[in-house]
Amino acid sequence: METVVARLEMKHFENFLQQNCKAAQKLKQYFNNLHRKRLHEVEGISFTDERRFLALVAHNEMKPSLMEFAKNHQDKLRRFHLIATGTTGIKLYQETGLMLSKKVASGPLGGDQAIGKMISESSILGMIFFRDPLSAHPHHADIEALGRLCDVYQVPFATNPGGAAAILNYLLVDHPEEAVIPNRVLENYRNQQKKVVASA
Repeated sequence: METVVARLEMKHFENFLQQNCKAAQKLKQYFNNLHRKRLHEVEGISFTDERRFLALVAHNEMKPSLMEFAKNHQDKLRRFHLIATGTTGIKLYQETGLMLSKKVASGPLGGDQAIGKMISESSILGMIFFRDPLSAHPHHADIEALGRLCDVYQVPFATNPGGAAAILNYLLVDHPEEAVIPNRVLENYRNQQKKVVASA
């Protein structure tokens, strides 16, 4: 691209700004915008979302059940940061007025993996997944992986309205009197991995 470059000494630049206020304002705005953009880029790279989400997922055949559950428990659900896959979030808003804090792709298109990643980062505090127990699904392995990750990271996981109601009630109450049960399987796995790394 053809370019014209001007080299100005500071005194000439100051004279220019004093003699042309409009140009000075434009230059100031340009450099402010440039600085703000660079700050956002840096913040975007280092930004960590500290929120913890309640995941709401349902197979197509189970979406009506999830909508009914959400209508019956709106007040409780509003107290959480909600995340959902695919069209579930849109339907939740349309039918109940509940808004998501985050939305991921449909399950077969990677939404299950996206939530799985968040589970591994301790960003999911509970999982409600209304699964269709009477139909086969092409992404069955992804569904099983979500349940497995919930077990690994000890995330409460419900697949039906009764279990989901129990999870909501549990998450809304502090349990300071309960001793934390360590996840021995996860501890053992991590220790084994350390030994593998140390021996390499």
